[in-house]
Amino acid sequence: MREVIFSLLTLGLIGLFFSILLAFLSKKFSVKENEVFQKILDILPGINCGACGFSSCRAFAESVIKQNNTFSGCIPGGSSVNNKIKSILGISLSTKDKKVAICHCAAEEGEKKISSEYYGPLTCKAADVIESFLDCIYGCLGFGDCQDVCPVGAITINKRKVFININLCIGCGKCIEACPRGLFELVSLKELPLYYVACNNKDKGVEVRKVCSKGCIGCKICSSIENSPFIVKDNLSYIDRNKKAPLGVLEEASNKCPTRCILKNNA
Repeated sequence: MREVIFSLLTLGLIGLFFSILLAFLSKKFSVKENEVFQKILDILPGINCGACGFSSCRAFAESVIKQNNTFSGCIPGGSSVNNKIKSILGISLSTKDKKVAICHCAAEEGEKKISSEYYGPLTCKAADVIESFLDCIYGCLGFGDCQDVCPVGAITINKRKVFININLCIGCGKCIEACPRGLFELVSLKELPLYYVACNNKDKGVEVRKVCSKGCIGCKICSSIENSPFIVKDNLSYIDRNKKAPLGVLEEASNKCPTRCILKNNA
């Protein structure tokens, strides 16, 4: 009987010891994890833009700790924030090249023809249903759906024209989702100034002229320059981003464009 009681007491004491040990270790590591989580959360910008691939800064921080992986990094935070995360976790960061948005329409009010008044909801999505409002069916409607969804205030509208501050842009792509006419594109920001074709009209030049004074007329002047990265397809000029071109060539193309629709953004 004594042996049974002794065995039960021994097992009980062993169980109690491990229970206390597990509770202690659990509390210790839990506090440590919470401290790391709070440190990471404190240095993140807190704008919940989703550019990192997660729904919020909190979700990003939780996943970074749980999987010991920084994924694409904090895009708006840049190298400063990402280096701090690296220091906290002691792991290597893998951040993608910064991308910024460009808008393929730069005509302002008075440069793009409007044949009729619009009395509906003041959104691009609603106005896009009524094609007669803006004669160019490819152009920017200018009601600012893109501006409304930009989480960092990088987009502004003035005279129905889109302006993008590439210093503020974080490449989240929300403007792409918001624009009913598909005017936005994300491009890698490898060097400044950033050149782009500010037109999306695929009609022939004579038709473009009827609806916009700033539209691409497909003249091929830009693509005929030596070492030019420009190509003309479906009456519209594009820049082949995979083709490295000297800035002098891009500047020459911009200067020679008869409608001045090849622009640069060097904010």
